[in-house]
Amino acid sequence: MARSKIAAIKSWMKNMGFKLIKSHVINGRTTRINYYSLGSFGIYEEISKGIKDGNKIAADKLRFISWTPWGIDFEVNSVNDLSQAYHDSINYNPDMVLT
Repeated sequence: MARSKIAAIKSWMKNMGFKLIKSHVINGRTTRINYYSLGSFGIYEEISKGIKDGNKIAADKLRFISWTPWGIDFEVNSVNDLSQAYHDSINYNPDMVLT
């Protein structure tokens, strides 16, 4: 993902009020997962270091995946994707959104 898209997504999340709720490392410390939440809607940031079997194989990768408590999730590739997913979540179940 392009750095400009990453910056735009992170800026949108910050402006909307998403909070970091959990962070952990998987795959032998090569991948970090950061979970962010706003009400019942969330997104996680997956940061892979590009290491396989102890050897650097590629540049770091970063991707965002949205999630909801009722099991809907998909990869987010732009602010528009994330905004649409958030508004769809509110429309799907407005009672779950916390202010």
